[in-house]
Amino acid sequence: MDHKRNLLLLALAVVSYFMLLAWNKDYPAEVPAPVAQNSQAETLNASDLPGNASANDVPSDVPSAQTPSAAQVAAQATAASSLITVLTPLQEVVIDLAGGDIVAVRLPTFPTSIDTPDDPFRLLRNDASMVFVAQSGLVGANGPDANPAGRPHFSSEQTRYSITDGELSVDLYATIDGINITKRYHFRANDFLIGLDYRIDNRSAAPLNLNLYAQFKRDSSPDPSSTASFRRTFLGATMTSPDNPYIKATFADIDKDATRDTKDKHFKPIAMMGGWIGFSQHYFFSGWIPANDQENTFSVRKNNIGEYLIGFVGPTQNIAPGQSATLSTALWVGPKDQERLAAIAPKLGQIIDYGKLWFVAYPVFWLLSHIYKVVGNFGVAIIALTVVIRLLFLPLSAKQYDSQAKMKKLQPKIEQLKARYGDDKQKFVQAQMELWKKEKVNPFGGCLPVLLQMPVFLGIYWVLNESVELRQAPFILWYRDLSMMDSFFVLPLLLGGAYFLQQHMTPLPTTDPTQAKVMKWMPVLFTGFFLWFPAGLVLYYLVNALLGILQQWYFSSKLNTPSTPKEA
Repeated sequence: MDHKRNLLLLALAVVSYFMLLAWNKDYPAEVPAPVAQNSQAETLNASDLPGNASANDVPSDVPSAQTPSAAQVAAQATAASSLITVLTPLQEVVIDLAGGDIVAVRLPTFPTSIDTPDDPFRLLRNDASMVFVAQSGLVGANGPDANPAGRPHFSSEQTRYSITDGELSVDLYATIDGINITKRYHFRANDFLIGLDYRIDNRSAAPLNLNLYAQFKRDSSPDPSSTASFRRTFLGATMTSPDNPYIKATFADIDKDATRDTKDKHFKPIAMMGGWIGFSQHYFFSGWIPANDQENTFSVRKNNIGEYLIGFVGPTQNIAPGQSATLSTALWVGPKDQERLAAIAPKLGQIIDYGKLWFVAYPVFWLLSHIYKVVGNFGVAIIALTVVIRLLFLPLSAKQYDSQAKMKKLQPKIEQLKARYGDDKQKFVQAQMELWKKEKVNPFGGCLPVLLQMPVFLGIYWVLNESVELRQAPFILWYRDLSMMDSFFVLPLLLGGAYFLQQHMTPLPTTDPTQAKVMKWMPVLFTGFFLWFPAGLVLYYLVNALLGILQQWYFSSKLNTPSTPKEA
């Protein structure tokens, strides 16, 4: 077995992987141009409405709606087709009274660019550049949002609300055929979760049968939050199900799901207790989280003008004349806050997609976040994280360098064997195996510690690339955003120099001249790839390489004792 050649192939595989990442950035998949829309929400057409799928009835002991006050009646009388604004320290929300949908959300604590701190990132919007709105309403046999005459037009006591601390409730009112509807949004100053209650008071003479629905409507515009990434990140629908805790579907997946005939049709309507569904993009998530004590039907689909609709329909509510009911759900519009999302609903914390190595990435993120709480700088936290991980793997590193030192001492004997057996490779390999056995040397002893550490290194890669905490996180000097590439390429060039030094401190794992030349070019190739990596990720690899050089020097000086090779 030629372990040296296998090691070379492993290195080339890593290079090929990074080449694929670079290709995905340079040649991203084309997406259709966004559909231009007006700033006001349109009346839902038939293809926008979800199917009126019913589930089990909810208990009858729901809270009763109160009789509208004089202020509410006055507000209805002065209703006009307009937008209202709600300002909190974390969100700037625009609600369209036509349907009561949220048609725009800006995040003041997350600037669009580090150079424009007063320009909040726009997560939801409804204009010529992108359509991405959060819709909700009542459908079913008597649902006003399914009325052919159009969706209800609400009124509000104010056109502008604001809050700096505590909580705020914003009520929208509508009366349709003797039915009083109060659509109430709940905002918190320190939370990105928005509560929504529909309070229905049936003052008509007929019973009501209706369902609460909530959905996102989005066109196929590119991810506006992925510009800081060196690779294309996931953009699309995400949801949970009883069989799969985390389902995701790109726009292309949704496009072809209706036509493919496979067992992987994840996007057919799914009925389950509780659950959640939303749109995921780099760093941010927008999701509907219905009540977890009722069965909801989730769906992913497209309307007749090519927009993507993902949402849920709640169970059918039967409201007798003179009775009232309250239907509730919640809406998250904000960053992928792992700890907060995990506390809202089961499996919602998995929206931070760390890939198949999530079981490694989550502890790494936990350690990184706790270090940051102490040092207050993510650059310093990354350096400290690297030191801690190096210390944890110190016993494995010691075995690795011990194995390398023993192999280096045997190299003269192996050269003697090669000269002795000439072109007879079979006898040479057999003699080499006997030599390793006699000297009690494991040729793979230096590779095994590296292989055991690779999952941790890859987990760190996902953490540093996916964590919103590193978005626009400063370090020192010109490093104002660790999620962006190094504008002066200092870190990548230092990393290339560290790899070059590390390579010359270690004997090449091959005696083949061609393979040796390829190995010598590896530091240059890696430097080229790391030029476009986020600075935070390059910082980790640089510190890790420097610590590796120190460890290698220490163990080499400790284990390398002069000796005269005996005849093999």
